[in-house]
Amino acid sequence: MSFFKNLKITVLKRQFILLLFLWAVVQALLIRQYGIVTNLEATKYIDEANHLLQFGKFNTNNHYLYSTQIFLIAGVIKLHLGFSVIVVVQLLLNLLATVMFYKLSNFFLKKPLLATGATLFFIINIPYQLYTGYLFTESIFYSLTIIYSSYVLRLEKLTSKDWLFILLFATLLSITRPTGILFFAVTLLYIFFRFLNNLGLLYKIITISVALAIFLVAINSMLQAGGSLDFMLPFKKENIICGVNTVNNADINTLEKGNSIQGIVYYMFNNKEQFLRLARLKTLAFFGMLRTYYSLSHNILLALFFYPFYILSFVGVWKKIKQRDTAIIYIISIILLYWVTTLLTCDDWHNRFVLTVSPFLFLLGFASFIKKDSASKEFDNVHL
Repeated sequence: MSFFKNLKITVLKRQFILLLFLWAVVQALLIRQYGIVTNLEATKYIDEANHLLQFGKFNTNNHYLYSTQIFLIAGVIKLHLGFSVIVVVQLLLNLLATVMFYKLSNFFLKKPLLATGATLFFIINIPYQLYTGYLFTESIFYSLTIIYSSYVLRLEKLTSKDWLFILLFATLLSITRPTGILFFAVTLLYIFFRFLNNLGLLYKIITISVALAIFLVAINSMLQAGGSLDFMLPFKKENIICGVNTVNNADINTLEKGNSIQGIVYYMFNNKEQFLRLARLKTLAFFGMLRTYYSLSHNILLALFFYPFYILSFVGVWKKIKQRDTAIIYIISIILLYWVTTLLTCDDWHNRFVLTVSPFLFLLGFASFIKKDSASKEFDNVHL
């Protein structure tokens, strides 16, 4: 028996080493092809970093929601280091995220072969991996979301140290990109069903109420961060893709201060026809991923790579629900929240919003291959 056990361990180690080798090849090819990208969106973060160094503060408050990347760039400029240092940091974080995703895949899928397959697709997800050479916020944010999610979903019990880690890491996510706050929301939901099942009804109501209040206050504060953030603009200009106006100025009914939860809710209820029409188009853009400004071959490759996972995900979700695996709450919730956020704003030019949750689609897709007898006993007493 020990011989077969050692053989299995050896095979797993070789699979993991091959995955790391593939990761290195993919990253090397991307860096060689695109180099270090300091133009496009990177320009505004570099400019803001220079402003921070010169005046000791951000130009506008909304930049606090992207401050991780800005502080990193400012540090490199202050120390007279090259921007290649930032790419090295992003590569190291991406490597750690790859390892953590492999661990999460093993935990979620229960089968090493399926975990290897999911990690393989994570590594060759070129639109996702592309940003390691860009001085955008995406690379660090993508990596942090995987590291964080892997930690949270693999918790066996919840301690005060875990709570501290969750709060600090969720804060870090929220100042790396604004949508990082969504991961905190789904974490609270996951913890509620995963660890707080034995709480009495009164304590459950109190817990939900406090958590919801904190989340709404945080969201409202972000909405009112100022600067270039105008959450009514996508509806006034009917933006399906952010920055691409389809009308000059739509005749819609809004509050004077639209950058608030109240303002968004008011818009939805007083402009139902436009909201539903735009929601349909944004849904197609978000999940469809195809763009008119992409080449035909690019669109075909996107469809071939991602669309099968949409179909497989439905099967995977059903199997995980039957297993009563509470991790499915976290995974489904973050995908849905990113979709809803897109409906309330606009979709990204290069699909960066759906790319954020694409690793979770891989997990759901490969979950469709789980056999019935692989259900985890760990969740036998959990009721969703």
